Amino acid sequence: MKKVFIDSDIFVRDLRYPRDARTESNRKFIEKIKSKKGLGGTSIFNLLEVCGILSFNLSSEELLQLYGDFINYYKVQILFPADANGNLQYDIAKIFGQIQKKQSLGDAQISYVVERFASQLSCFVSWNAPHFTEKLPLLVRTPEEFLNL
Repeated sequence: MKKVFIDSDIFVRDLRYPRDARTESNRKFIEKIKSKKGLGGTSIFNLLEVCGILSFNLSSEELLQLYGDFINYYKVQILFPADANGNLQYDIAKIFGQIQKKQSLGDAQISYVVERFASQLSCFVSWNAPHFTEKLPLLVRTPEEFLNL
């Protein structure tokens, strides 16, 4: 079964904005992914982005706990663009190619990982779906759209 790639905003909404108008849909999406262990994935860049956003409200210890427990809590795989030796692969030319498609650096890095793992992915899910639509080689949906597939 191919994985669903989950963007940072879904995790941030879950952890930081419990009263947001989209919280219910967001929670249903997360629970669906968690119930099907192995279905969800995100990138190391997404995990670092979530930690960076939440770093303003968490102690150093809480931040380390978030980082360390993330995959178990959300039941996701962290996609890490590495070579055969496990060294980070960071192709500036490909990332810049994404920037040329009108993406921020953060979105371009995420797109780079999605492209590297595209054969293992079925869909990219984000509340910011328009930032990625027609810029990735797979379906792009919001959590609500994904739940209605």
